[in-house]
Amino acid sequence: MGEMATVLVIAAIAVGLVVASLLRRARRGECLVVTRHRRIVRIASDAMTLAIPGFHEVLEWPTGQLEIAVVVRTRTGDGQDVRVLATFLVNVDPPRVGAAYIDPRAVLHTALERRVADAVRARPAARLTDERDGLVAAIEGIRIDGLAAGVVTEVVIDEVDLLLHPGRPDDDG
Repeated sequence: MGEMATVLVIAAIAVGLVVASLLRRARRGECLVVTRHRRIVRIASDAMTLAIPGFHEVLEWPTGQLEIAVVVRTRTGDGQDVRVLATFLVNVDPPRVGAAYIDPRAVLHTALERRVADAVRARPAARLTDERDGLVAAIEGIRIDGLAAGVVTEVVIDEVDLLLHPGRPDDDG
C-alpha cells in the first residue's frame, strides 16, 4: 500500500503542475483575450484564465490608458525637415469578440505616427508648437479607429527639432 500512496502523491503533484502551467494571469492594466486562429473567442473578465496549448492562445490587451511615444521625421508645409518626439495618452477601447487580434499597442503607435506626420505636413515649421493651431490642438481628442481603437486624451510634444543639413541621402540634388 505504501507504493500506491507514493504513486498517487507523485501523480497528484504532476496533475497540479500541469494545471498550473495552463493558467494565465493578467498583469495590472491588462485583460486577457483568448484567441483561436488569431480571432478573439472570449475575453477573460477575471484575473486568470485557462489556456489549452495548441487550441487556444491567451494574449494581453491593455485596459484604461496607454502611454505611447512616437518619433516622426518628415517635412513641414513650408518644406523644412523636422523630427518630432511626442508622447500620447490613449484610452484604449476594449476588445471585441469575433474580431481579429492584432497587438493594439503596435496598431495605435502606427496610427499616431501617421497622424503626427499628416499634422506636421499641414503646417509651417513656425506653427508646430502653437497653442491654438499646433500639433497638440490637431491631435488631442481625436478618435483612432481600426483594428484597435481609442481616444487620444493627452498630447505632450517633447521635442521639435529643425534638421539643418543639406538634404537627406535620398534627395536628388
